[in-house]
Amino acid sequence: MCFFLFNDVEFKPFFREETPVTHLYFCRTVIKAMLGHIGLHFTHLEELVVCANGLQPLDEELFRIAERYKSFVEFVKMCGKRLTQMSIMEEVLVPDDDYSDMEQIHTEVSKYMGCMWYPAMMPTW
Repeated sequence: MCFFLFNDVEFKPFFREETPVTHLYFCRTVIKAMLGHIGLHFTHLEELVVCANGLQPLDEELFRIAERYKSFVEFVKMCGKRLTQMSIMEEVLVPDDDYSDMEQIHTEVSKYMGCMWYPAMMPTW
C-alpha cells in the first residue's frame, strides 16, 4: 500500500490505529511534522529509514519516536550496526537507573553500533 502525503491536512487518515505500520521508508525528504506524528501513532514501528533530509536536523522528532523505549541505549541497540552515524549532545543524555554515567553509555552505544562512539561536546568558549 502506498501513501502520498503532500500537506498536513492529509495526515489525519494516515494516522489511525487501523494502520499498523511496521516499516516506513523516506527516500528523499521527510516533513518534520510527519516524524512527530510517527512517534505518537505508530506503536508497532520496527524500522524507520530516512535516507536524506537535506540540511534540516530531525533531532526532536527522532527522540519522540524513541521515547517509547526505556533509554537512548535501547534505541541504538534496536538500530544496531545499521546506525552508521549518531550525533547527540552530551547535555541531553540524562542518567537514569540503568545508566548512571557517560562512560557506561559510551561503552554500550559503541558496542551496538560496532564502532567507537562519543557524544558531541558543547564547546566552552
